[in-house]
Amino acid sequence: MVIEVLYKSFRYEKFDSSAQTNSEPFRAKGTNILTDWNLYLGALEENGIILAEHWYDGNPQHAGGQVTLEGTKVPAATRQVGSAMLLVSPDELDDVVWLKKDGEKLLWREGDELINGERFFAMEQLCYSDATVQSINRRAIAVFDYLKHAHPTRSDDEIARIMGYTESAIERIRDAEISQDEGFVDDDGEGQNEEDTPGLSADMTSVRDRTKRETQFKRTTNEATETHANKEGEKNT
Repeated sequence: MVIEVLYKSFRYEKFDSSAQTNSEPFRAKGTNILTDWNLYLGALEENGIILAEHWYDGNPQHAGGQVTLEGTKVPAATRQVGSAMLLVSPDELDDVVWLKKDGEKLLWREGDELINGERFFAMEQLCYSDATVQSINRRAIAVFDYLKHAHPTRSDDEIARIMGYTESAIERIRDAEISQDEGFVDDDGEGQNEEDTPGLSADMTSVRDRTKRETQFKRTTNEATETHANKEGEKNT
């Protein structure tokens, strides 16, 4: 892991976890078979930017029990606490322009604030779509609908689990996608322009149309029920 930090003073700092001063820093404590690096970007104002290094002891004599994998019992390596390294102190945060991990920006400055790029990119992949890019959420709905048509006898829960999702996650995503559609009409009959949204996939168009039909059916049914009730009331009077 390579961490790079640029400051407003044009000072450039680089931290490289691959270059150890000691090739086996935990040798006196055990057999390090896996190093666990943790970069903490959460409580910046309180703790600054911290990189912690932990490790797994693979010495069978230090095993933390066993796990059974495909019928074979395997000794479990124990996770050992290592060291925490302060890369950027809280007092230095205001001077940070950006921070990169392995060449990708994780933090950058927007005005007086540091933006968490990791969270932004995660949300972008899930939610953002345009004429050339389909979000993960939109593709998930398309895959679900495809599998649903291919396996009509299977339940929604089974279909969702085939693709690694849950039924509730698919429902939540579908609701979120529908709410972004310009043609969506709510239960009160209020909505925006019903023209097709540019770049909207055929799957999401069908979702919108189905929702509109269901809403219209519900509204028509309610109106019919109300009309019938009024007529019955007039007869009784």
